[in-house]
Amino acid sequence: MPRAGRKGVDAVFHVVSRVCGREFLFTDVEKEAFRGLLTRVAGFCGVEVITYALLDNHFHLLLEVPGTPGELSDEALLERARLLYGKERKGQPLSMARIEAALRAGGEVRAAMRGLLMARMASLPMFMKILKQRYSILFNRKYDRVGTLWEGRFRSVLVENTRVAVRTVAAYIDLNPVRAGIVDDPKDYRFSGYGEAVGSGRLKSFGLWWRIAENRGDSPEVTAAGYRRYLYIAGADPRKGRTLAPEEAAAVKAEGGHLSTAQRLRSRLRYMTQGAVIGTKAFVAEWGGKRRGEESKRSREPALAGVFEGEDLFAASTRAG
Repeated sequence: MPRAGRKGVDAVFHVVSRVCGREFLFTDVEKEAFRGLLTRVAGFCGVEVITYALLDNHFHLLLEVPGTPGELSDEALLERARLLYGKERKGQPLSMARIEAALRAGGEVRAAMRGLLMARMASLPMFMKILKQRYSILFNRKYDRVGTLWEGRFRSVLVENTRVAVRTVAAYIDLNPVRAGIVDDPKDYRFSGYGEAVGSGRLKSFGLWWRIAENRGDSPEVTAAGYRRYLYIAGADPRKGRTLAPEEAAAVKAEGGHLSTAQRLRSRLRYMTQGAVIGTKAFVAEWGGKRRGEESKRSREPALAGVFEGEDLFAASTRAG
């Protein structure tokens, strides 16, 4: 997992986590519960969910994590706390009554409570810990189950906070239900950022729209139409694991061996989940230099690879191959 963004600097991450044993445990009911929890935890931590995809045995999140939680008044802190602690639960170490009493007490008691809550904000590891732990409790309680639910820690990729980089990774995430064979059109999958935005009609609430707009004056509908066109470029051929058919071979020959935009994207999909950082060449090089400075001299040099050649977008990975 790449080191989180520098303190005080917002950072965008693509995060993936899988169910233990990769069992297909999540039905629509479980996904709906996860989506609700995701909203609450993000609100508490101050993390923006740019887009997401919840599948039967894993999930993808594209998150913007603030560098600091910012200056929060006691009233604002209580508003966030209610998202997680508003409902009393058996064995819950914190409760709204305890939080409110501590803030009213003032002095060291108030400072300690504020420090406890603020330490859980503006942090990717803490956000994921709260999200996965709370969902595990809900899931295990519902099915009278014990033991871990998740397959180890989460994986994350640092994404340069630019329109091109964010849009590219978002498209990969929103196209997951298509590649999995669940739907033919990404708008028809309700447990994804794109599907939720289109299906609910709340286009203005989809955090991705303003990031990908060519012109900030465009309406959400115009921006959504542009993103949909982009999705159909990125996902023009969502097939996976098939052998090269004769007609495809003929097409490759006719094109002189040049790769289409969709083919170039698919050839680099592993970097979307297994890489370390995605962005412009300068951004990737800067990250690689800092990583080599922080780790031992025996650390492997990041392997640079183009993701979208036409958009000057690259990925680095410390993995071989």
